[in-house]
Amino acid sequence: MLPIEVEHALHDLRPRVDRHITRDRVRRYFAALADTPAPSTAAAVMRGPVLRQMLQEDGAFAGGRLHWHADFRGTGSAVLLTGTPEPAKPLWYFAHLDTISYLVQPSDGRHYPLIPFCFHMIAEGARAARAYRYDFARKAYVAVAEGQLVSVAHVPSFEPLPGALPLRAGDRVVPVVPFNEPDGDGGVIAHVDNAGGVAALALAACVLAEANIEAMLAFPDEEEGPRGAGNQMMGRGGSRIVNQLPPPDLAVVADVQQAGGDRHADTGGGIENSTRLGAGAVLAEFSSLARGAVTPPHLYEMARYVSAHIAALGVALQESNNAYSSRSDDVGVMLRTPNILLLGFPGVNRHFDHGEPRAHLDDVVNLARTLAYMSVLQPWWAADRRIVFGGGT
Repeated sequence: MLPIEVEHALHDLRPRVDRHITRDRVRRYFAALADTPAPSTAAAVMRGPVLRQMLQEDGAFAGGRLHWHADFRGTGSAVLLTGTPEPAKPLWYFAHLDTISYLVQPSDGRHYPLIPFCFHMIAEGARAARAYRYDFARKAYVAVAEGQLVSVAHVPSFEPLPGALPLRAGDRVVPVVPFNEPDGDGGVIAHVDNAGGVAALALAACVLAEANIEAMLAFPDEEEGPRGAGNQMMGRGGSRIVNQLPPPDLAVVADVQQAGGDRHADTGGGIENSTRLGAGAVLAEFSSLARGAVTPPHLYEMARYVSAHIAALGVALQESNNAYSSRSDDVGVMLRTPNILLLGFPGVNRHFDHGEPRAHLDDVVNLARTLAYMSVLQPWWAADRRIVFGGGT
């Protein structure tokens, strides 16, 4: 059974959760973010204003308990603080703001070879893509070329349409797909990674702020980063944030996770993930076959207890079957604290692997609600740790 104060905290949050986190609002945030390009190290500049504007339109800053930092302590990443403006918080949340992107090499006359600034997962085929450039005079990123990202034997290149401007160093190529809900039942086709996680975090922030819960919600500008065997080759944006702050009691990392049948290149075949689109948010025990974060068993069991109780509040949360869950911002956060929960929403083709990325609005709704409700774990976990570790200083 949950401690009575935890049960009370969950039920006290419910009216705020139900009011702030709706499918219509999730759709609005998700669509606006997914349709805004966000190459790594430029995401806070391109997507940050979109996110802030939506929160502003919803009156999220009116109570004075939600604080926006477009460039938190010079890290190049956006951060929301709930409660007081003080950045040292006992509770952290992360959802990366950037998307996969590619660096440009000199043209061979027909196409531009690309360097993935991400985990490139397209083996064969072409995807619609666009090249962006920072316009120094306008102080803004602008589209300079439409075309296709073509991958042959996992080697990517960009083929511009006729009439495009020549590309050059400093340009970024991103795959694009317009947000759409083809069947009107909540299933979406969009650049889901990690627009869904950011939308969920932003709406959870509104709940936490209204409830005066002290938390730091980070939107790192460089989760994708270059592919590499070592953990610190990715998640560098989150690392820059956490290195500015004392460790929290609890950290929660939210990202899209593979739905069943969407196997990751690193699994070596492996078992198929049991999670399904439309069946709820996802709770995982570890990421990247333990190369990322691993949730301590006692913390994982506490999350399970809360999961069972929030089901009665209308929240659907799937538990991973310990197949493959991707690394994310947890690779930087785990160097500051072992107390990490891995939450997410199921997605297919998140890096345009075999076609257009897909997700479901209801899963993002459930993720946002789960993120808000899991805030009750922080004081419970802080108190229980003293028991687990036998007290002392």
